[in-house]
Amino acid sequence: MSDDSGFGWFTKKDTTTGESDGAAPKPAPAPVKKNVWNEKIEEPDFDTEGMSLEEIDNRMFGEEEKAEEAEPASSLPWAKTTVEEPVNHTVPKTPLKQIVEATRSNNPLWAELDAEREGHDFLDNLENYVLCGLAGPPGSGKSGLILDSLSDEELAEGAEVWHIDYDRGGKTSKHAHHRGKKNIIIFDPIVMNTDVEIQDQIDYLATYERTMKLLKMANEQVDAQLAHYKKHGKMPKPYLKTLLFDGADKFKDVCENVMKIYDLGLGNDAVGVATKRVSRFSWGVRKTRYRAATLVWQSLMSKGVHVYAVSHMKPVYDGDGNVIEGKEVPGWLKDSDGDLQQIVILYIDQERDDIGRLTGAEKSFAVLTKNRTSLEMPGRHTIFERAPEERGGSTWYGWPSLKDGVFETDQSQKGASDE
Repeated sequence: MSDDSGFGWFTKKDTTTGESDGAAPKPAPAPVKKNVWNEKIEEPDFDTEGMSLEEIDNRMFGEEEKAEEAEPASSLPWAKTTVEEPVNHTVPKTPLKQIVEATRSNNPLWAELDAEREGHDFLDNLENYVLCGLAGPPGSGKSGLILDSLSDEELAEGAEVWHIDYDRGGKTSKHAHHRGKKNIIIFDPIVMNTDVEIQDQIDYLATYERTMKLLKMANEQVDAQLAHYKKHGKMPKPYLKTLLFDGADKFKDVCENVMKIYDLGLGNDAVGVATKRVSRFSWGVRKTRYRAATLVWQSLMSKGVHVYAVSHMKPVYDGDGNVIEGKEVPGWLKDSDGDLQQIVILYIDQERDDIGRLTGAEKSFAVLTKNRTSLEMPGRHTIFERAPEERGGSTWYGWPSLKDGVFETDQSQKGASDE
């Protein structure tokens, strides 16, 4: 179409067929044959007259497959011309231990984990872990049991008993029964008050601080001796085997006075604060100060030291304020029972004649009432017998198995009976 409109370039097309107006339509494409799965059916491009279906398939597809099988691997586009040894990028040849260490942070507890996995010969060969509370009346042999718990072999190897002596009977006991033994170290934790303006004879805060320094020193000693054992396979000379904290009930009183005088500010001395009431919430201060010591006891126990906390018994009162006979309990902080692995109660059986008079003969017994480290309960054990010379005199039996940290009663031992 050509005119003066300026649209001579325009060609009119059929919008249905897309062909120019008046042009012949294109022939329709041949229909595609498909099978029931809607797949295109390949038609042979050769004369199939006289051929079976198998022959037709072999002619159409068999030759191509054979050609692909015969084609060398090097002709494949993804194949390599040279065969290389496969490289394992998942597990390098570096030892696994080095790999783990390389991926660790700078957390110092990794070293502690390695040490725990490796173990420690001294701790692995311990007979028992001991954190024992001993409670009983005065003169029942509480401290003597522990001072007597070193074997001759241990004495020769430098084993020591450290005696923190709130009860102040350690030096007299050592002088009477262990004179000359340098393996028993007595520490007096009490600091006397020199301020004439204060009527207390004891400087309670200084006493508390001295006690904690002694316990921390024991912890340092044990860390050093364990390191020595790990390096040399034996303990140094000397070494700490047993810690005797004698007078846990008196230490509790020190904690209470420090709380009232210094923590709560209720007065200037123990006499002034003795009658001051303390709220039940404030008693937690005394417990916290006492727990500072029990935490060190537990630490020492976990490092193989035999730890004994000794206390007297205290009375129990009824609602009218009367003492209940036979119901005494240990004088240490009652909430600390759970920190102890073992508890031993001692008592003295005094003999009387037919009319009730004391004969001067008595026996001291020990009874294991709690043992977390064993289900065995040995019954009561005779510590000593005291009697006049005309009746055979006195005999000390002690508790020999404490040398190994176990609480056993040898029934063949003379005196180890209820008679």
